[in-house]
Amino acid sequence: MGRKNTILYSILALIFSLGTTGFGFILLGDSSLGFIERFIYGFFFMMQFVSTAWLVIAVFRKSK
Repeated sequence: MGRKNTILYSILALIFSLGTTGFGFILLGDSSLGFIERFIYGFFFMMQFVSTAWLVIAVFRKSK
């Protein structure tokens, strides 16, 4: 995989991850869950984006 493809795939992964996280928070905001459930689901939605960002950073560190 070339450097150009790595950059493209990383950008796409971050965009889709951020979109999924935003969509999850929108659905979570409209739900009638209690505070604990909303906190747990919000944490998972947030960590999904953060873990994707960590993966992208690790790919670029390894490819240097």
